[in-house]
Amino acid sequence: MFGLSSPPPLPQRKLPATNCKRSSALKVSAKFKKIIQTVNAFLTGFFNESTIHGVKYVAKSELTAIEKVMWLLLVTTSMYFSIRIGLESVDKYYTKSTVVGLERNYYYWNTTMPSVTICPLARLNRRLFDDYTRRENISDSEAKVLFNFLETLANTTYSNIDYLVGNDEIDRLLYRLQIQPENYMQLIYNLTGDDTLRFVADISNFMDKIHTISGDLFIGTRQILTEYGLCYMTNTMLSDKYSSRYMVEGILPDKDIQTSPSYINVKRCSYFENDVNYNVLGFDTSPINVFLHSPFDVMKADQNLGYTGESLQLRVTSTEIVTEDEFEFGADVKRRKCRFQHENNLTHFPIFTRNLCQQECRLNLVFKVCKCIPHFYAKSGNWEQLKVFYFTSTFLFLFRKVSNPKPVCDYKTLKNCLGQHKDYFVKLYRTDKETNKKIMAECYCYQNCVDSMISIRTKYIMANTNALVGGTSLLFDMVDLPKERLIRRIIFSFQDLLVSLGSSAGLFLGFNVMSLAEFLYYFVLKTINLLKRD
Repeated sequence: MFGLSSPPPLPQRKLPATNCKRSSALKVSAKFKKIIQTVNAFLTGFFNESTIHGVKYVAKSELTAIEKVMWLLLVTTSMYFSIRIGLESVDKYYTKSTVVGLERNYYYWNTTMPSVTICPLARLNRRLFDDYTRRENISDSEAKVLFNFLETLANTTYSNIDYLVGNDEIDRLLYRLQIQPENYMQLIYNLTGDDTLRFVADISNFMDKIHTISGDLFIGTRQILTEYGLCYMTNTMLSDKYSSRYMVEGILPDKDIQTSPSYINVKRCSYFENDVNYNVLGFDTSPINVFLHSPFDVMKADQNLGYTGESLQLRVTSTEIVTEDEFEFGADVKRRKCRFQHENNLTHFPIFTRNLCQQECRLNLVFKVCKCIPHFYAKSGNWEQLKVFYFTSTFLFLFRKVSNPKPVCDYKTLKNCLGQHKDYFVKLYRTDKETNKKIMAECYCYQNCVDSMISIRTKYIMANTNALVGGTSLLFDMVDLPKERLIRRIIFSFQDLLVSLGSSAGLFLGFNVMSLAEFLYYFVLKTINLLKRD
């Protein structure tokens, strides 16, 4: 018997490369076609089930192509007008949502009297200076030269920079005493002292202190650091952080007198009051420079009454700008185009006001031109970094030390650079000599949300009265109390924006919150489930 053997295997035939490519292309085409069919079925299902008006007719199988195109154009046009009106509402929300209105129900108001800043011509305390010269072994002739130099430096500002003088003897004294430019203000502060009434124990001899009285009440008075050096401000609504001690040493000033029942922060008045005044006392017979300004802001260097050696009586008027309730929390800074004092974005001042913002623009301009800043500005770093860490003054002071302050100008740079460009620094613009056009410095400052506009009705010089009150004094009174004021209001809130968007979408498309929920459900949850199933 012969055994059967299996036939030999046939050789495998290789397909041409073109056939392989064609097969791959067919697979990709089939997969793409399947995806298109799935997406089409998905959108058709949404169109048929959606509550948005007109959408279901776009995918309705009974309608002709022309009808479907017509409905598609109607839906597209409705969507265009809905989006356009919605964007106009959003623009109104961000740019036109607040207004300043006028109020005249003056029977219910309590108007804050104006504030005043007084800068005495005599700055240094002779007793403190004599103690300093004894500690440093300074001779009488050297002490006289140093006193005149420091007194002039303490009074230095943009308008009188030409009076600042120095010589080789001054340079030798500064070098021997190791007085660097960054120590100018600290030394002046230590040698000036603070003569304001701050403690209840000093009420018995309050005439020796700088104080403000209204009847039998004491009004808060503080020493501050200004562009005119160390000055005194009273009747202010600003935070205690705006004080010389806080800006020089980082410590809040002592205010023990606040516990006294005869102490008030500011003087307010109603329409039915007759005697509305206060008197600033405690200055010696040396001339004083007077700045009248809003109690919600600080002085401006170019708006002063000038130096006077006689007592003054000023009759003033005030028009306040207030805000409605919830104005601060109902709109952000960009929408209301104003800032409250605690919404600080400045780097050299602990609070925000419009005039402080302009001062920062000025010192930044000085730094840009002269590569240093004057000594009468706080040389601290970024206050925005510090505002969270104000629980203890010690921690705040230590935190300030790690900042990177701008260098302080020495007195020679002050005289040369500031003297050359002082008009540019004060006005924040200069005139081009060739084109005669004004070149503005870079400065953008928001308004104060709460403020007041002050004007002087009459000014009287009370001659030969200094001896009666122990020095130069100022008397302010308001005879004609305001009968109108301005108020900031929100006329388009976030709720109004939602209503506007919803009404425009509902008018053109019948779109509402449930339509949005259906849209999210269909295109999010069902899409995820579909992808998982595939």
